Amino acid sequence: MNTPSFLRHLVLVLCLLAGFTAPLSAQETLFANLDGKYYPVRRVRASAPIVEKDGKMVFAEGRKYTLQKTDEYLPVFVELRNVVVKKRHLNMKGAQLNREFIFEATLETPYDLDDVYFALELNADNDMKTIFVQEVGQLDARHFKSVSAVLPLAFDLDSGKYKLHLFSGSREVFQSKIPPQQREAALDRMIARRIAGVQDAPPQVLCGPGPEYPSDLLQAKTRGQAIISIHIDARGQVSNPAVKSAAAPAFGEAALAAVRLWRFVPEVKGGRPVEAQVDLPFDFTPPEKKS
Repeated sequence: MNTPSFLRHLVLVLCLLAGFTAPLSAQETLFANLDGKYYPVRRVRASAPIVEKDGKMVFAEGRKYTLQKTDEYLPVFVELRNVVVKKRHLNMKGAQLNREFIFEATLETPYDLDDVYFALELNADNDMKTIFVQEVGQLDARHFKSVSAVLPLAFDLDSGKYKLHLFSGSREVFQSKIPPQQREAALDRMIARRIAGVQDAPPQVLCGPGPEYPSDLLQAKTRGQAIISIHIDARGQVSNPAVKSAAAPAFGEAALAAVRLWRFVPEVKGGRPVEAQVDLPFDFTPPEKKS
């Protein structure tokens, strides 16, 4: 099968990786209160939310939040490592004083992401809920970034009763505290929306990382190409990827490592998703040093 034209011009795509389990609700959008109305949070500076009002970015100083369900995640993935979640307080004559919730983690992603922030949703047994936000800033592809938050609590809290939401701009991203089965279900819904009512269409990339330029070729600054042959099933999952050709073996291995993480909107024939076999071309250019 010939490579579809949309793949020939593919420059940047997104990725998904596996992670560890923790409870999390469906994807949501964070809203902050400003002058009695709620607006989607666009970015966070320190712990202050910024919303768009009348075409201008302004701080929502009230720090009152709500989370509302939305249709889709932003299909990028962030891995959380070295996660620490705990609480602490002072005991004073049988009373708990200075309650604090502590969250620490190291973030890694294969993307360059701007305006990243997280929201911690803390829920007490008596249905009391508090939402805290914290700026992460920019995440550089394949670089680690440590984040931490120490949050004052007005109520006692079991440290396990929290939900983490990670955002880039106003959209929640996939992250490794979302159970894999929940992540797959969300992807299935995203795919179903894209093929609803479609009679015939080639496979389309939904998410997957661009390949990393091989480190052992950085000094030589070699340009090259690799072509990977893959099978795409009716759910858009990739299987049996193989190097069809490569200007250097390292290019083939880098392309394979990336494409194993891709997810597609499957090919549609007669209104039904079907399997497909395609060849994917990858062009490799030595990366420029960041200033």
